Amino acid sequence: MYRVSPSSYIKRFTFTVCFLAVGVLAFAQSDTNREPRKDKMDWNQPIAVAAIAGIDRVLEDIDYLFETVQKPEYPAMIKGFLAQYRNLEGLDKTKPLGVFVFLNEGISPQPTVVGFVPVKDLDALTQTLDEVGFVLAPVEGKENRYTLALPSFSIHIKMAHGYAFLQITSEALDRYFYNPDDYTSALAKKYDIAGSLLLKNVPEPMRMMAVDLASAKLDEQLARKPGEDDIQYMSRKETLLFVNKQFAIIAKDGDNLTFGYALSKKDKQIRLNLGVKANPGSELEKELKLLSSKSSQYSYLNAESADFLGYTVVPLRKDIEQKKLLELLEQSEAKVPPILLGDDSNPGPVAKMLESAKATVQAGKLDGHIQMQQTSKGKATLIAALKLNEGEEFQQGLKDLFELMKQAENTQGIESHVAEVEGVTIHKIAPDDLKKNTKEFFGEDPMIFIGCDANECWLAMGEDEALELLKKTISARKSNGNQNKAGASFLVSMKLGSLLPLAKENAKNQEFMDSAKVAFASGGDLMTFYPKITADEASLNLELGEGFIRLISLAIANRK
Repeated sequence: MYRVSPSSYIKRFTFTVCFLAVGVLAFAQSDTNREPRKDKMDWNQPIAVAAIAGIDRVLEDIDYLFETVQKPEYPAMIKGFLAQYRNLEGLDKTKPLGVFVFLNEGISPQPTVVGFVPVKDLDALTQTLDEVGFVLAPVEGKENRYTLALPSFSIHIKMAHGYAFLQITSEALDRYFYNPDDYTSALAKKYDIAGSLLLKNVPEPMRMMAVDLASAKLDEQLARKPGEDDIQYMSRKETLLFVNKQFAIIAKDGDNLTFGYALSKKDKQIRLNLGVKANPGSELEKELKLLSSKSSQYSYLNAESADFLGYTVVPLRKDIEQKKLLELLEQSEAKVPPILLGDDSNPGPVAKMLESAKATVQAGKLDGHIQMQQTSKGKATLIAALKLNEGEEFQQGLKDLFELMKQAENTQGIESHVAEVEGVTIHKIAPDDLKKNTKEFFGEDPMIFIGCDANECWLAMGEDEALELLKKTISARKSNGNQNKAGASFLVSMKLGSLLPLAKENAKNQEFMDSAKVAFASGGDLMTFYPKITADEASLNLELGEGFIRLISLAIANRK
């Protein structure tokens, strides 16, 4: 079985799922002749569904959207408009509505789109349509069949399961329709708007030929490009081959690909989700079960705790990333003074640190995090950490290095062992001749603090307060380190309200900056992007705080 690392899986996941969705639908419309399927196929099962959770849900979202900026006149305007159409009486406004995509039975199946709308009272709906000049009439001799006469064309309707199925051709409705609730109820619980490609309902030959098409396209990209060195070429080639393999796995073993959007008044956020669910017992499910047990050792960190936060596990392939990093370490070692390297019997401080760095690379992954916090003066403090292998060597080498530096000339601003917390010995460097923009960001007199223990190395940059923030962060690591989230190997979050002042001078759209300042003034400026892997599902998730909802509302209210 082909094994993948969590970070590799995530980095190529978006491309894979999007390409699969496009490939399957493109293939469905191809004119190429194909052999008919030998196994039985339920052609009444849709291969895709897109749905809105319900009219009432949409109206509630609109109320909340403009409630955030105290603009009740906009929802009132929409409700007034609907009142002119009897508030859509006759429709069931609590149930989902949307479209299905079916494949027509045949040697070369073609896609057909059919709409579905929930109907609560057909007589009331007939009256509502009649009042706006649309005629809903039964089709003579066909039970539950109707036509809706519009000004320039007619829509054909079939009633079933409390839904009106709609299409512009009558023949498209000559099939059995399953209850839309079976396909939309789960989506409506999670999302306001969602679309799902139901891979399990796509004929296997079509999925496999989509894989063949993708493979042919990727093969065209495997040739070496001008100017690529060996590492660049091998890295790009391995990535393409990996994408192709993952594409094939999802096409073969995927149950569905789903994209969803939700606006939550309870959580005060917008959520966007793109995910794949595996068929039970499949190779894909086995891969997901394996990945769901892995995570970054920094996944305990809370996105709310910093203005910027990022953590990740980066896989290092032996013949590509490991090879390149080890070459860089060897080149660095050649430039180090002999006194800092020592010899085999008595290795110097830098030799010890390099030994740990090489062991970390050879372990096959880098696990680290970086965050930005604000001091009481409003200046930034950068804090970062990296998991080490043979960390005792790095710790001792760092200590020895600072002791040597203290003995040298012109070492003002260098101090060893300025603090110790949870077994991490911290040293300080006070750099001079810093650039103006660096001082504007970190303060007039920023310092660098570096410390290690047997497991990881820590770094902080900022003014005096940075040391206390670093100590606090290390203590939190020691007390919360066993609270890692399963399947969480990557996260990026930022508070845009805190970052706006940094972008103000270079902003090209001052109107947007002014709106953003208002929108984020009362908080809700957190944006978080992360993957989530469970035993049978992998997803990419984007969460936006209430400030972004206000920003959208202001953009609508202030449009010219």
